[in-house]
Amino acid sequence: MKSLYLLLLAAAVTPAFAQTVPAVKSGLNYNRIAVGYSADDVLKGYNVTGSALLGGSFIVSGIYDNVKTKGEAFATQIAGLNGTLSGFGLAYKFNVGPGDLAVGYFYKTGTVDGVMTSLGDYVVASAEQKGFGLNYRQAINSSLEFSVGYSRQSTHMGFVNIDNPAVDEVKATANVYTLGVRYNITKQLDASIDYVFKNKDSGGDKFGISVGYNF
Repeated sequence: MKSLYLLLLAAAVTPAFAQTVPAVKSGLNYNRIAVGYSADDVLKGYNVTGSALLGGSFIVSGIYDNVKTKGEAFATQIAGLNGTLSGFGLAYKFNVGPGDLAVGYFYKTGTVDGVMTSLGDYVVASAEQKGFGLNYRQAINSSLEFSVGYSRQSTHMGFVNIDNPAVDEVKATANVYTLGVRYNITKQLDASIDYVFKNKDSGGDKFGISVGYNF
């Protein structure tokens, strides 16, 4: 499966090498505010995201998540915690064939707490994710577009059991692959679906859906 994801990414960026004449601007819009829902093996919740294009090439983005824990993480049932996560991204985009290739950095952090169902104890958990990535985005027609991406992501999590004093810490680094489809309902409104392939130590595969306003 990993080879398949690499192949998809390679196919997407091939136009960069095949292009023999000056590229035409993709015309893709990066000024967007959206609300959505996402879930992986560890977290589920609603989010607000935003992005903007500065100077024609720089993309700045931000995200705010309201999440709940679910399932298992690091061999521990962690359901019962609630909290928020927030983060930002900075990227520089290049016109590549009929689409855009963005190279960037992202950072996300947050805290969840509550009574962990499996233990019956009050637990506080903090997490941090960061990394560098590539993302290729292209319009198929006036209404439909797709994106594929790759990032190298590091995750750092810490757990503190308040009722029965104990501290635990986990660090992991993973290759992350993304696929996305966006349907432009109108010039201003769109609906998007994203799927993220990542290992268990980074939260497991993630599905996301959102509705956005383009300005």
